[in-house]
Amino acid sequence: MVPVLLRGHHFLCILTYKGEGYSLAFVENMTRQVEAIRSGRPVMLVEGPDAICAGLTQTCRADVQHDCGAADTRRLDGLAQEAVTRLLGRDHAMAHTLSAKDIALLREHYASGAIRAACKDCSWKAFCDQIVGEDFAGTML
Repeated sequence: MVPVLLRGHHFLCILTYKGEGYSLAFVENMTRQVEAIRSGRPVMLVEGPDAICAGLTQTCRADVQHDCGAADTRRLDGLAQEAVTRLLGRDHAMAHTLSAKDIALLREHYASGAIRAACKDCSWKAFCDQIVGEDFAGTML
């Protein structure tokens, strides 16, 4: 099965995803990817533009004034990728299906802040903090 390719910070985003985002096109694409993961499609962490960015790079630039290839975005991806890889004990370059146990472990560490170094300056941080405070209620994964 072809894996869903996710950059590090987008991998963290799927943990709190409730169907909201930068634009309608972004939300539709993100929803498709999260539904595929929820249905058992494996995930592979990658560097640079991923399944979420696919076809939306110009939209992202216009809506949030950042570039998927920017050095700071790549740095945040690296922080997220390192934290997730260390927590799950898996090679990030290999595709893995996320079990309910994996998601529970990821959310536990996300809620504690242990894997959220990449989220520190994110414009969605307060929104995600609220979702954590609601014990991830209404999330799609």
